[in-house]
Amino acid sequence: MSEIPDKWSIAAQDIANHSDDFTKWENFIKISESTNSSKLIILSYENLLVKYPYLEQYWINYARWFFKFNNLPKSIETFKRSLKIIPNSILLWNTYLDLLLKIFPNDENLLPYFETARISIGYHYYSSIFYDKYLKFLNDTNLIHEYYLLLRIIIQVPQHQYLKYFKIYLKLIENADLKSIKYIITSSDLKKLTNFKWVDLLINENNFKKLKLELKKKFTDLYITTQFHSWKFYNFEKKLGINYYIPHRELTRLQLQTWRSYLEYVENLNLKVAIKDKEQNLLKNNFNQIDTLYNRCLIVTNEYHFFWIKYSNYYLNLNDITKAKSILINGLYMNPINNLKIRIRLIDLYIITLEFDNAKAIIHEGLKLLPYNYQLFYKLIEIEHFTLPSNVEKLIISKITEISKLKNQQLENQFDYLFMEMLSYSSITVSRLSKIFEKYKNKKSFNYLKARKQFMSFYNKPTIMEDKKLPNGWECEYF
Repeated sequence: MSEIPDKWSIAAQDIANHSDDFTKWENFIKISESTNSSKLIILSYENLLVKYPYLEQYWINYARWFFKFNNLPKSIETFKRSLKIIPNSILLWNTYLDLLLKIFPNDENLLPYFETARISIGYHYYSSIFYDKYLKFLNDTNLIHEYYLLLRIIIQVPQHQYLKYFKIYLKLIENADLKSIKYIITSSDLKKLTNFKWVDLLINENNFKKLKLELKKKFTDLYITTQFHSWKFYNFEKKLGINYYIPHRELTRLQLQTWRSYLEYVENLNLKVAIKDKEQNLLKNNFNQIDTLYNRCLIVTNEYHFFWIKYSNYYLNLNDITKAKSILINGLYMNPINNLKIRIRLIDLYIITLEFDNAKAIIHEGLKLLPYNYQLFYKLIEIEHFTLPSNVEKLIISKITEISKLKNQQLENQFDYLFMEMLSYSSITVSRLSKIFEKYKNKKSFNYLKARKQFMSFYNKPTIMEDKKLPNGWECEYF
């Protein structure tokens, strides 16, 4: 690091001055790679991927550089890091498996890695590139039973190349003998389907032929179902355009609407299938299908708050508030400044679960980025009312005074809504409200005048006991 090339220093300074210009980042990475310096390359990639963690190809390139530096553990660690951030990336999983197969060819110990990948990307519409790799691995390692089981799973998954797997499976049925047929059907299913026992197949060859015909019929029915869903999915897939992340790229209205419609279709499909007890395919109660689609969507749309909140709402509907919060935290990391709605939504969930310290931390972090955001400040008051109601008045007056000193009329008009907010908190007595409105009587903003009029109409009456105040604790009159 003692001799840093001038061109690298200039490029580094360039991105420091224009950190949101992705073309400058691309140039910075190219210059770093041209130096062949492991330290500069690692430093450059780390900074890039902290800022843009959804760049799949750059994660792959980064892992490959470690491999070139003969640092296999770091290469594997880099893939693992990337898959924690983008767990449903078919590009990352396939490249990672390629690396493992290169290092450990035909090693049965890789089976758990393939299964983990199947759970993560097995429901991807373009998952055939993965399934081809998985089937070849099982065949090469002579894991015949697992090979049959995997094919049985694959033919139930709606995907782009569903037909070729059905052909393979029907060929297995056609060529089955008394040993391999047991990989296709269990003894209990055999009895349900044909009322045969295994011994009946040994005694009479026609019984075996009849079984094969029944199996072909059964799986042909399954083929029709899978084909239907595959074509339905294709109607959405063809409108999506590219399926990878480009920083700061604005998506078209059609792309955004297609993602939204696609997600809602699959969610509703799962609900419908879940109530059909006779429906036998993997869409039944299949949450992996939905998770895969949401995560695919977020690879492309992660700069749009709507999809983070929609995904979070999906888990709220499943009463999994922990997962709902986790999704919003990820969305907040991706969009710390721009997506205020994600932050507000996360604060609300923390309030619901009475995690006031976490809610305050999110608010204060947001106020550092957006010091005069009134929505965040209103949330701070809301939490203060729950935790220390006696401090609400002080907090509000302090903020009104601070904003007045800025001589910014637009901000002042926004924060004057705090006068309306004060009327909602019983921790502030009527006599105190009267003095506050009197102190700011020269204000002419709409929000102040509206609040003062409401106060005069409903609270400032002789019949009201002005100093009446609720007991300490939860002082809101509605509780």
